[in-house]
Amino acid sequence: MKNVILYLSISMTLVCCTSKQDPSVLLFNKISFKLNDGEEVVKIDSKKKEIFNSYFDKKSVQIPLFRCIKSDSYLIFVGIPFNTSVKELTDYSLTHTLNQTFFEGDSTNYFYKTYSNEKEQITIYTRNFNNNLVYVLTVSNSAKLSDSLFNIKALSNRFKK
Repeated sequence: MKNVILYLSISMTLVCCTSKQDPSVLLFNKISFKLNDGEEVVKIDSKKKEIFNSYFDKKSVQIPLFRCIKSDSYLIFVGIPFNTSVKELTDYSLTHTLNQTFFEGDSTNYFYKTYSNEKEQITIYTRNFNNNLVYVLTVSNSAKLSDSLFNIKALSNRFKK
């Protein structure tokens, strides 16, 4: 009987300790951004910074790049804006020549924009978590991929509290 109890205790411990959690990136205040299959957090090198910063006039907005997530077909940049608001970011125009194709949002909690040109699909999703902003910018060359992975519902569902 003691062996059975010992066996069950060890089995339960192993099951509890080896259960796999969803991979995610911790942002702040127990808010995290869920990673999908095939995505990995990569080092922010000078090339990634250059790509991210190329979309902004540095004097207009301050969105430090916090994490870069890479897949075979796209990049996701996660920034933590400061000294700004959802309203200001909503009104901001990217520096690239892109056609805005969709917008949804309110002036205080979130906004979602999509842009496109011949070469790339850009999605921006900004969300306010208790007066802390998160700015997600995705870059893909596939409209179909962008529409499925980076629609407003999919991006919203990637944030975990």
